[in-house]
Amino acid sequence: MTPFTTLLILISAGLHVVTHIALKQSRDRSAFVWWMLLWAGFLFLPIPLLGWTSIPPIGWRLMAFSAVFEAGYFAAIALAYRGADLSVVYPLARGTAPVLLLLWSLVFLNETLTAGGMLGILLITAGLYTVNLPRLGAWREPLRALRQVGPRWALAAGACISVYTAVDKVGISHVPPLLYTYLALWMSLVLLTPWTIWLVGRKGLREELRSSRAGTVLAGFTTLAAYGLVLLAMSRGVPAAYAGALREISVVFGAAYGVFVLKEQGGPMRILGASFVALGAVMIGVLG
Repeated sequence: MTPFTTLLILISAGLHVVTHIALKQSRDRSAFVWWMLLWAGFLFLPIPLLGWTSIPPIGWRLMAFSAVFEAGYFAAIALAYRGADLSVVYPLARGTAPVLLLLWSLVFLNETLTAGGMLGILLITAGLYTVNLPRLGAWREPLRALRQVGPRWALAAGACISVYTAVDKVGISHVPPLLYTYLALWMSLVLLTPWTIWLVGRKGLREELRSSRAGTVLAGFTTLAAYGLVLLAMSRGVPAAYAGALREISVVFGAAYGVFVLKEQGGPMRILGASFVALGAVMIGVLG
């Protein structure tokens, strides 16, 4: 990885934190996500207006396939949070994705990864699992919780992240990265709309818009900008396994914000988990 592509992913991680802070403060996360994606579509309208190009049929198919799993991620994570606490859902969802993406990268994408890079991915995974645990001895709790429906939805969310990231690595070889992520976003929104209306209703959407106000606009900007930067990095040769794991360094930024700004509990575990993530990121950047 070059310093420039590493910087792209680090900036992406910072933007991703802004998205999740806004999401965390929302009244209804499912309704918030719908508005967030809608605003992203309008805010980044210059992408297709100024950068439209001919898209081959395989490009459309890959975008549609990716959109299915991206919509699936948003639906699964909303259902997970309805049935389990953050401390259970987050380690399972975010910790599962890098490991599965590593597998897809080796088996399906035929990416060449170094031993140091793979160790970095595993360290990041360990950090993601640790960062929201209440205490050191509680590492089995998310696994035990798999008997319940909510945590199983969290695993499904992590699987969706890994699949659409792997698909997007192939897709951006046929469609320019920014145009690709913009069109895939609209496809995800179309797929997600019937489910969101069924879950929260039109009234719930209106109430969330009044409640969140500019929060949905800000999140709309940062969510598409963040993932667009990741795709740009992958288009410059960064393996999907590295990009998918490195973008999770946003957990370090989020943990720091939670502990030092919001004064949230669980500081020692968050610092320990964030340290694993940071060390893994350095290993990928230096040895990947």
